[in-house]
Amino acid sequence: MKRVKWMSMGLVITSLFLVAACGTKATTTGTSAKPSEQQAAGTASPAIAATNAPVTSQTVQQIKKNGKLVIGTSGNFRPMTFMNEQSQLTGLDIDIGTMIAEKLGVKVEFVPGNIAGLIPGLVAGKFDLVMSALSETDERKKSIDFSIPYGKDGTVAVTLKDSTKVEDVTKLNGLITGVIGGSATHTVIKEFGGFKELKEYPGNAEAFTDLKAGRIDLYAVGNIAANDYIKNDKSEKPLKLVGKVAAVKNMGVGLRKNEPELKAIIDGLIEEKMKDGTIDKLATKWVGAPLPK
Repeated sequence: MKRVKWMSMGLVITSLFLVAACGTKATTTGTSAKPSEQQAAGTASPAIAATNAPVTSQTVQQIKKNGKLVIGTSGNFRPMTFMNEQSQLTGLDIDIGTMIAEKLGVKVEFVPGNIAGLIPGLVAGKFDLVMSALSETDERKKSIDFSIPYGKDGTVAVTLKDSTKVEDVTKLNGLITGVIGGSATHTVIKEFGGFKELKEYPGNAEAFTDLKAGRIDLYAVGNIAANDYIKNDKSEKPLKLVGKVAAVKNMGVGLRKNEPELKAIIDGLIEEKMKDGTIDKLATKWVGAPLPK
């Protein structure tokens, strides 16, 4: 009888261990869904949600589900992206970005920010695209993809009209030079080297102000923005372009890597609007002439 009793107790204990083990297995399985499954089950947009986990590939279907295309832009680089007198974002990039959203059948939301933070924000999933006269550089291509180009731009030196210090943007020896921090021009100027000091600015307004105040000897900036500023400048301290345009690069739409469907749609739209003359017309409206191809 004692032996039977001990055997019975052993069976009960064994059964309890089995039940506990099964329960643990079920709980683990229920919380180990793949990232793609977790994303599909969530309601927040990957372009908006802030997490510490790696951002999964943004899909066209998700953008359509959200009902909007989120585009990061500097908003202070006239005539490509800037605030008008009604405090509304406008410019060539804004028009092209709006066309992309229309192609996708969704609304567009532009999120302004310093150029230095736009690409990190794109990679982190804060935006679906970046559009801010974005030059295609080897360094940027390591972290993001680019659409086919819709134009080109290069770097030029801007100085006070009566200044004789500057000969060319490639010859910076002993000169205090200004750039937009995090811009393609910033990278170009660091490669040229030779400057006495390199000052970084968030946008054109701050850099041109310091140039006129004599705090920098020249401002190195994109040729398109430089020409636009000089053309519209009515101040008592006129500016001029000096030397040749250097480091000409393609401009395109920035998007996260591994987005073939979204890239194909954007590339197709740009190609279509280049062929039918729409982008040339918009460039003439904002820049004064079609962009260099």
